[in-house]
Amino acid sequence: MKLACVCLPELKSPEQQGWPSGTLSVCLSALLPAVRISGQGQQVLYLARGDSVRLGCPYVLDPEDNGPNDLDIEWTLVSPVHRLPFLTYQGHQIVYGNAPSLRQRVAFLIQDPSQYDASIRLANLQVSDSATYECKVKKATVDTRQITVNVLGKPAAPRCWMDGEPALGRDLMLRCRSDGGSPPLSYEWSKMGDYGMSWLPPRTVQGNSGDMLIQSLSQEHGGTYCCRATNKVGYSQCMVQVSIPRTSYSGRLGGTREDGPAPPPPPRPGRCLSAQSGSMNKTRGSDSSSLQLSPEPSIGSSLMR
Repeated sequence: MKLACVCLPELKSPEQQGWPSGTLSVCLSALLPAVRISGQGQQVLYLARGDSVRLGCPYVLDPEDNGPNDLDIEWTLVSPVHRLPFLTYQGHQIVYGNAPSLRQRVAFLIQDPSQYDASIRLANLQVSDSATYECKVKKATVDTRQITVNVLGKPAAPRCWMDGEPALGRDLMLRCRSDGGSPPLSYEWSKMGDYGMSWLPPRTVQGNSGDMLIQSLSQEHGGTYCCRATNKVGYSQCMVQVSIPRTSYSGRLGGTREDGPAPPPPPRPGRCLSAQSGSMNKTRGSDSSSLQLSPEPSIGSSLMR
C-alpha cells in the first residue's frame, strides 16, 4: 500500500469573497501498481507440432513488496466458455491443475518462480494445445499477460514429377503436391545452379497450386529443379531432374544420328539440398518467446527423372 499526496485549493467560507488564498495538502490512501509483468500487448505465436516453446512472464515488484510472501502465480487456459488453471505457485508450492494433457509437458522455466520469472516451457506441442494462455501474478496488486498459441502441422514431404517427356521446342509441365500439413500451403519452384544459387530460367510460369510450365524447352532448361511447399510454421521440398535431348545432326555419309538424352549433371549444392524440411516459427507481438529451431534432417524427398 502506498500513500499519494495531492494539493487542493483551500476553500473560504461563504462570507468570504474572491479567489482562494492558499492550498490544503491532503494525503489520500491510494493503491498503486506493485506488480508489473514485462512485455506489452497480447502475443501471438505460430508453432509446429512437436516443437517446444517458452511462454514468457517475467515480472517486477516494488521494493516494499519484494520477497516471496503472499505471492501467487497462476497460469490459465482461456477460452470463450471457460477458464482452466493448469499451473500455480502458492505458499512456496508448485501445484498442477486439471489439465492432464499438459501435466507431463509443462513446467516453470526456473525452479523458484518467486525470483521474478513466472515463464513456463511447454514441450511436444500438439494441435490441441492451440489456445490462449494467461499468466497472472498477484501480490499487493494483480497483473496479467496473455499469449495466443497456434499449433500447426508442417507440410508433408511433397512429390515432384514431370507431366510428359521433355523435347526441344515443346512445353513441359512440372508438378508438385504435398498431401499433409496445415493450410494454407504455398509452392515455390527454383532451379539449382552453381555455388548454391537458386534461380529460374526464362519462359517459366509458376502457378499457385504447385504447377510450373516451362515453355519452348531449350538446353538451358536442363538440370535439377526444386519445389518447396511452405506454410506458416515450416517447409518440405522435393526435386525432379529435367534432361533435354541433344540436337539431331547429319553424318558425313548421309546417315542421320539421333543422340539420346544428355547425361544429367550431378546435383549442385543449393538451398534445396541443405535440408528437406525445416521450421519457420513466426511470432507477432512485443517479443519473441518461441525457440529457434534448426532445420531437420532429410526426410521423404523424391528425385524423379
